[in-house]
Amino acid sequence: MDEVASIGHVERIRIGTRVLVTMPFRIGDRLIEVLKKYHEPGRREVCIVTHFEHPMEMTPDSLEAIQKIRKAGMSVYNQQVFTYYNSRKFETAFLRKVLKVCGVDPYYTFNTKGKEETIDFRVPIARIEQERKEEARLLPGIVRTDEPVFNVPRLGKSHLRAWQDHEVIMIMPDGRRSYRFYPWESKLAICDTYIYTDVAIYDYLKRLHDDGEDITEYKSIWYYF
Repeated sequence: MDEVASIGHVERIRIGTRVLVTMPFRIGDRLIEVLKKYHEPGRREVCIVTHFEHPMEMTPDSLEAIQKIRKAGMSVYNQQVFTYYNSRKFETAFLRKVLKVCGVDPYYTFNTKGKEETIDFRVPIARIEQERKEEARLLPGIVRTDEPVFNVPRLGKSHLRAWQDHEVIMIMPDGRRSYRFYPWESKLAICDTYIYTDVAIYDYLKRLHDDGEDITEYKSIWYYF
């Protein structure tokens, strides 16, 4: 921390950790005193970016740890990974509400990606777009401050609400959609794009049905790209 803080142009020291969920008692008074040394309002901030995935993860111990950080003048943000398990109707909307009243600002919601090793967690891009349009809109603006993004290899975060940053280029025989993602520089210069083949919407809906969900509540998912 000393070495980073000694760099003149550093305005923010951001600490990414899930310790607020998994080991909140680690946020003790001594640690808070260490972090406060480097938090200088008007010059440099220290902030904590954590990873609550579900409202049930907010415990009294987690709440106490968050309040210690906040009382020391530092902010806490949340980066949620949008997985099958929190993609059900209004799960993420409820998470936002719980986080906000507990002192955590929703920051990013990441769509899952990967290959077979993460297939149990993955959700179609159309579902995160649907969630933002149909469920998040019912919340006050100060609560839905997170941005749905797809973290594109080599290109960085692509905002899924920005239609000009990605397009469907093919629908596979099994219903999966293939997307081309563009970096923001693509409107200014020639640059590489990224091709991604999504999980099938049909398979996602079938899994929801098998788990007891009423899939008619998700029927508009086909119209999101």
